[in-house]
Amino acid sequence: MTTQHHQPIVLLVEDDPHVRAMLVESLTGEGFVTLEAANGKEGLARFAAGKVDVVVTDILMPEMEGLQFIKALRGQAPELPIIAISGGAVHLSPGCNLELASMFGATHVIQKPLNIDDLAATIKRCLPA
Repeated sequence: MTTQHHQPIVLLVEDDPHVRAMLVESLTGEGFVTLEAANGKEGLARFAAGKVDVVVTDILMPEMEGLQFIKALRGQAPELPIIAISGGAVHLSPGCNLELASMFGATHVIQKPLNIDDLAATIKRCLPA
């Protein structure tokens, strides 16, 4: 009997196209298959279309922001690892956004600017051994 190992599939939901492109390139270089979405609405569609091992989502995005997205994902996949990332906003600190993300169901939170090694290590910790 042969055991098949697949590359981990990460769904990255980030509205900034430059940040998204940099993260996709970095995560692909770390050995992850990376699916992209520009907002929570697109993220839900990508999630519904196939298998995802870990989700990495920004919080502040157009159309459907990250907290709504996390809540919707939790309704569909209660055990799915979700990593929330945020750099804050004009009236909210990154810590406030990330605390809210944890309350909505994010399993891990990371403040922007991101260290790709920390993000990759967090993703790897989310995967089954």
